[in-house]
Amino acid sequence: MDVQIEESKRELSRVLELLKDEPRGLSITDISRALKLNRNSVSKYLNMLLISGHVELRSIGVAKVYFLSKRVPISAMLDYSSDAIVVLNRNMEIVVANESFLSLTGSEFRDIIKMKIAGSGIPVVTDPGVYKEIVNSFKSDSSSSEMEWGDGSGEYFYRIKFIPTVFDEGSPGLTVIIEDISQIKKTLLVKERMLEEVHMRVRSNLAVVNSLLNIQSGKLRNPEAVGVLASTQRRIQALALVHENLGLSESGYILKVEDYIRELSADLVEGLGIGKGNIVVKTDAIDVDLYLDEAVYCGFIINELLMNSYMHAFPEGAAGEISVSLGEDDGIYRFSYADNGRGFPPGMNLESPESTGIMIIRRLVEDQLGGIIEIHPGHGVVFEIAFGK
Repeated sequence: MDVQIEESKRELSRVLELLKDEPRGLSITDISRALKLNRNSVSKYLNMLLISGHVELRSIGVAKVYFLSKRVPISAMLDYSSDAIVVLNRNMEIVVANESFLSLTGSEFRDIIKMKIAGSGIPVVTDPGVYKEIVNSFKSDSSSSEMEWGDGSGEYFYRIKFIPTVFDEGSPGLTVIIEDISQIKKTLLVKERMLEEVHMRVRSNLAVVNSLLNIQSGKLRNPEAVGVLASTQRRIQALALVHENLGLSESGYILKVEDYIRELSADLVEGLGIGKGNIVVKTDAIDVDLYLDEAVYCGFIINELLMNSYMHAFPEGAAGEISVSLGEDDGIYRFSYADNGRGFPPGMNLESPESTGIMIIRRLVEDQLGGIIEIHPGHGVVFEIAFGK
């Protein structure tokens, strides 16, 4: 096999050298005579050079004349890329493959050129998931798509892009770009493990603080002081929950808002002794991509709002509903919180309230997140908060 490959490379080089000296071009017969090769072999080599972009074909009368290409062959351009790239025609045959693709798949160009990928056994492109995306890309009129793919070993990961392509004669094709992201994935995995360890230590330390406050609370006789300590403990628990519901993103941290609200609500119901099911919490929230301190501030804001509703909006045992939504619009996060409870007391000054919770919310939104907050009293209460990403 190696001998045949070397022979093909040598003959291809001879054809190219011959065409360099003949700017007017040569026919298959001319090349066959000059190189003393049979016409079928010359035709095969010229077809390979045509596909790779090294030669051009022109019809002069009834004769087909081959010229050295004046364009940079696409295969030469693709070889500058470290990504593995393969170009398929409408029949899903390989027409161009760069060196990175050949190295990744362990293939030789002469063996796979004009080969249909279906049933070829070529790695990556014949994987069921990848092949399905290739087929769908040919069927769809949409723009390029991409997917992530792992080889199953847990060692190698790739980002694969499928880009609709049009050849010179107008026929459709597809360019498949395979980017090795194994190192990125492994680095992210290490960071995730480190992050989990940090969160575990933070939660452990916060649990210790909460235990100390609990011990201290047991020694107090003043109901007001006990209440203050209980509120502090709930805020510490809310902070611990933030660390339980954080994930890692490329730019910071992902706060899983709906999970956080569900767990925080359950903790508050249990801690405040509210009847389960009396107050329904409805959420429609995206997970937000934030820096760690911003995630903590958001967690605190949600905690203060829920505490305010549970403790003040609904008389003991009353049923009610809380609605929470969070979305993103043109780089701005928009957070809405509403309950259908009894609302604020008449005459309450919302700009400088005596409520510690609302004061904390205002300071977190305006001073820490650089956002704006609007409070709409009435039947129940509505908080509208907006802050930048």
